[in-house]
Amino acid sequence: YPTLIVFRTFSKMYGIAGLRIGYLAGDLKVVDMIRRTCVVYSVNGIAQEAAMACLRDETGHIRRTRDLVRQGKAFLCAEMAAMDLPVIVGEGNYLIVKLPGSDTLAYRKLMHEGIMIRPMTGFRYPNHIRITLAQMEAMEAFVAALKKIIV
Repeated sequence: YPTLIVFRTFSKMYGIAGLRIGYLAGDLKVVDMIRRTCVVYSVNGIAQEAAMACLRDETGHIRRTRDLVRQGKAFLCAEMAAMDLPVIVGEGNYLIVKLPGSDTLAYRKLMHEGIMIRPMTGFRYPNHIRITLAQMEAMEAFVAALKKIIV
């Protein structure tokens, strides 16, 4: 596939978003053209070593992460349906939930409960929040806090 380009980030699957590293793969001619025309950001040695360790990982991390995301989606979709809250489900490690009121207010109230979500008004989704899927204990805490603030 001479025109296929695959971009990957280590942010979600490996949880190293703060290191700001990823890669692209494709036909040598296409990759060379991108290399010559794009602004390249420097990547520090720690980020490079972390990325290499991720690529060499044989502990089953990817499988476990995919399982966690699948289970988290199923759990949150069921909980949100029980609360009559519409959900936008994608292929990523998060869900977008439509609230009956302000996402910004929900953000503040949830922060007060120790739960961090992303309000989506700034992304043209007013009254929606983005929830990153995590360990079940965190998902249960989110649901309990959401039930508490939506009365």
